[in-house]
Order: sequence, then structure tokens, then C-alpha cells
Amino acid sequence: MSLIFTLFLLLGISALFVFVIQKLNFSGVVGLILGGLFFGIPMIKNSVVEPHTEFVFFLGDIGLLCLMFLAGFESSWHKIYHEKKDSLAISSFAAITPFVLCFIIFKALGFSTMVAVVIGISMSITAEATIAEILLNMNKLKTKVGSAMMGAGIIDDIFGFLAFMILAHLFGGMAPKEYLFLLAVIVIFFLGICVRTYLHKKHPFIKVLEKILMWLIVPFFFISIGLNFDLLTLVVNPLTLLLILAVALLGKIGGTLLAKPCTDLNWKQLFLIGWAMNSRGALEMALVLIAFRVGLLSTEIYSALIIMALVTTLMFPLVINQMIRKNPKIMN
Repeated sequence: MSLIFTLFLLLGISALFVFVIQKLNFSGVVGLILGGLFFGIPMIKNSVVEPHTEFVFFLGDIGLLCLMFLAGFESSWHKIYHEKKDSLAISSFAAITPFVLCFIIFKALGFSTMVAVVIGISMSITAEATIAEILLNMNKLKTKVGSAMMGAGIIDDIFGFLAFMILAHLFGGMAPKEYLFLLAVIVIFFLGICVRTYLHKKHPFIKVLEKILMWLIVPFFFISIGLNFDLLTLVVNPLTLLLILAVALLGKIGGTLLAKPCTDLNWKQLFLIGWAMNSRGALEMALVLIAFRVGLLSTEIYSALIIMALVTTLMFPLVINQMIRKNPKIMN
């Protein structure tokens, strides 16, 4: 199969997954994740991706950089400032709680300090862009709770990647090429934030650029995620996946509820925000992929964290729809 035909086939199937998932009222990111995992099936990988795997991984790196630029561009300082008190309190508790909980549990299970810290950092990240898409579709983005969700999510994302950068620098063991790539990821993320400061999201150039990147380049990042995924390791040892899911849920939702004394929000609102913070998505996957590539995570832990990101991203739209149906005024 020729390279050009393979690339168009990969993009076409990824687009199909996104189309179907969006028809089911889920985030398009879920479709990209599922499309990537589809290409990770050994039979599909061998028949469709081979012998172009290395080039697809190269495009995946470019896709990751583009994704980080878009993630930074979606991060508005105004959203942080609008509910700065609540956002800072929620982000602090929702990042620290799962990190500490995860570190203690995985150290107790015999994992190295480095691995426990990396898993903890990946647990602390929130899918801010996914939350924005869901709130925008529901016309709830500019509500008090919506602003708190967005602000806290942005802070968590920045904290997560800076923490990983510092960790990589302190512990070493990372090849210069990988370290420079991680540095580029961080720089591109903040470049996106800076561009957002000077160009409005609805600027014609930005709208065209966003569509080009999301449809033609970013899908290769999710495909590279899937090519490294190994379902068999989770089938052999499902307890790892169940443990990571349990810690993810308890850490984020419990951590958000712990912020109650520091916010003006009620318990129901914080419970809803906790489910939003529990949604991981693409940024968590970016960090996990980098950690896997440099040898910090085993295939089993990597695969479990990818499934965790998918499951938690699927949960939030179901929860918020149900809670708003029961209490229409909860967002304000």
C-alpha cells in the first residue's frame, strides 16, 4: 500500500470515527481516541499502517505539537481571572489530591519514585479543551460554574506540564532529543496562549488554521497513541486498570470537594465541577505518550492510562446532562 494512500486512509477513518461520535453528542476528541485505538489492533496495524509506521510516528510528533498549540490557544487568561478565587482553589485541590493519592498507592505497590510521580502528574491534568467544547454546545460556557471549570482546568494543565518538565530535568535519564522535544511541547503550548492574547478565536485565519490542523495533522497524534497501545496487557492484569480508574475518580472528585471552604460554590456545584476536572483527554495522553517514549512507563501502565483518559472523557457529558436536567440552575 503506497504511503499517500495509507495517509488518506488513516485520516478518512479517523474522520469517520469523529463524525459518528459527534452524532452521539460526545466530544470529537473521543472519536479521535477511538480511531487511534482502532489502528492499534494488531491485524489493522499490520495490514494498514505497515510499512509506514515510522513515518506515521513522525507525523504523530508534529500532530502533538499542533495539538499543544491549539490547547494553548484555547486557554484564555480571562477565563482564569473571571473566577480566579474559585478556579485557583479548585485547581490546587484537584491537582494535589490525585497526585498525592496516586504517589502513595503506587509507591506502596513497589513502583519506583519516578514512575509513581509520572503517574501522579498524569492524574492531575484536566481536559480543558474537551470541557470547553461540551459547555459551548450546551450554552453554559459563560456561567459561574462553567468559568470555574475552565479556569481550574487551564491551571491544572499548565501545572502538569511544568511539573513534568521540572521532573525530567531533575531526574535526568532523558536523551537530549527527547528533552528538546518536551521543551518544544511546552513552548508551543505557551505560544498558543500568547497568540490567543492578540488574535481572537473567531479571526478568519485562526478558524482556517484550526480546521486544517484538527483534520489533517492532529489525528496522527492519536494514531501514534493507538499504535503503542496493548490491550492484551490489561486483559492479563485488569486490576491495574481498575486501580487507575478508581484513583482517578476519587482523586479528582474528592479533591474538588475538599476545596469547599475556599469557594463560594455549593456542594452540588463542586460535585459537578469534580466530574469536569475528572475528564482527562488529549493533554493527559500527550504527557503519557512522552513518558512512555522515554521509558518512564511500562506498556501496561501506559495502556491503562490511555483507557482511563477515554473513560473519564466519556463520563463528563453524561453526568452534566443528568445533573442539569435535575437542577437547571446549578450552573449559576
